[in-house]
Amino acid sequence: MAFTSSRRRLAALAAVLGLSLIVGGVAYAAASPAIQTVTPVSANHMGNIDVLRQQIRNYYGDPLGSGVFASDSNYAKEASSVAAAGTSYLAAKRHDLSWWITGGPKAIVLDVDDTTLATWNYEVFSNWAYNPTTNATYVNGELFPAVPGMVQMVTQASKEGYAIFWVTGRPPSQASATLGNLTTANVTGGISAGYPAPTDPDGSGPDTGLYTKPSAVADYPAYLTTACASDPGGKCSTIHYKSATRAHIESLGYDIVASFGDQYSDLIGGYADRTFKLPNPNYYLP
Repeated sequence: MAFTSSRRRLAALAAVLGLSLIVGGVAYAAASPAIQTVTPVSANHMGNIDVLRQQIRNYYGDPLGSGVFASDSNYAKEASSVAAAGTSYLAAKRHDLSWWITGGPKAIVLDVDDTTLATWNYEVFSNWAYNPTTNATYVNGELFPAVPGMVQMVTQASKEGYAIFWVTGRPPSQASATLGNLTTANVTGGISAGYPAPTDPDGSGPDTGLYTKPSAVADYPAYLTTACASDPGGKCSTIHYKSATRAHIESLGYDIVASFGDQYSDLIGGYADRTFKLPNPNYYLP
């Protein structure tokens, strides 16, 4: 999930929740990058926003909205299940030695927000109303805990020889704080989620294995400029930014075995053998 100034919250939290509703013969579903919708003819065709917010709190095991999700919540169970599936898949691939020695070094690619770091505390604080200034306080304060099960999955993948890359929509100005939150906190009071450091693909330091999205098109690397030339103003959509960055990683010789994200836009566009979708009922990024 990318936290950027272009992110817009959806007013209809029913779509955010990924509910499948039929209204006037049109299916609402979060199964594709673009949200398809119609104008409801009755309030009965929609979920009440405050009721949906409470359902989300219950899902996180935090009915009173403290900002701390419960370790035995349905959210934690679902996220852990995805992480376990990733671990099993990567282990099976690792044990296929004939496959492992063919092609380039094997890698996994991970999104940050709500894929490896859980932003539930900020969702509660902001009442699901994203603000780049207040969000930056949480990012720069390195205040996000790990998504359940994901530290263990990534750590095991690293031990098995997989290169580890993060691709996030956060800007370069937040790279240091992001790396600190993921690995070892840089600031007092910050959270050290405990992930292994990203792979250093070119010998210039581990931060090069954490790919961030430049705010200005003029600052894009060549591979983004080319991939996003047809996007409005040449500014990469989430799909083009993520897929072009995965293509760049593979151009360095890596074979991306699995890609993990909480948004469909994190995952589509190719350049990964398999994708894993983490649960996120809080927002939707096309």
